[in-house]
Amino acid sequence: MTEFYHVGQCPSCRQGWLILQRNLTSQDLYAHCEECEMGFITPDDLIEPLNGFLAVLDQYDYETENPTKEDISRTVWANFIVKKVPSN
Repeated sequence: MTEFYHVGQCPSCRQGWLILQRNLTSQDLYAHCEECEMGFITPDDLIEPLNGFLAVLDQYDYETENPTKEDISRTVWANFIVKKVPSN
């Protein structure tokens, strides 16, 4: 079973969950909105004025994977996990 970790609701669209993802090119973790496709590199990017990026643009075309809790614990996102979400 795959597990997703989210850090709350997207401040941009206020509809989707921000799911933590690992960029396999840079190995960086970022929060990705499942609804509007915005990405946020650090928790500070979630504060007004928002500093996000549209993850579906060609310049951000990279593979991602779901990070483990251990992976997250070594990043700036460690204290921001709201919930672990199991996926089928």
